[in-house]
Amino acid sequence: MDFERVVEQRFMCRSYEARDVPNEAIDRILDLALRFPSAGHTQPQEFVVVRDPETRKRLARAAVHQLYAAEAPVMIVVVSDTRRSKARYHERGERFYSIVDGAFAAMLVLLAAVNEGLGAAFVGAFDDDAVRAVLELPRVVRPIGLIPIGYCAEGRPNLRRFRKEQIVHYERWEERGLSDGPPPA
Repeated sequence: MDFERVVEQRFMCRSYEARDVPNEAIDRILDLALRFPSAGHTQPQEFVVVRDPETRKRLARAAVHQLYAAEAPVMIVVVSDTRRSKARYHERGERFYSIVDGAFAAMLVLLAAVNEGLGAAFVGAFDDDAVRAVLELPRVVRPIGLIPIGYCAEGRPNLRRFRKEQIVHYERWEERGLSDGPPPA
């Protein structure tokens, strides 16, 4: 798929077909995700691939009971080894850069999944300590996002988005009164 089409087709899939995703597809997704940018090339991101149904259920419960996430046959958990960012950038590296870098990596996973003809979602609401316990992560490894991946069982929603003229600023911020969300379609 060309890049423009991949971006246009991306949406948060929250319902999955009961069929497996080939390991080769996950490998291709991870190969692309490994191209994530990172502050100072510290590369704090790592990925935990979860296929075990019980582990996926435990992660979904840790994600404030977003149980749809466990329906997907694969979940990729993006984590950040904050020691790498902290070593170079101290507290800002640990508390900010490692999270931003994780968001970059997660977006690449989401886009690569679309490129494979798969659905995916980013789950960012979760109890960090509960996810750490499920995956046996050390304290210095911070979970950034859970990404369920599978064949999507729902159609792409027609969500309203702000128009470019509403949200792009040139040279300085200009108040536009859009804090309540996009206008009706």
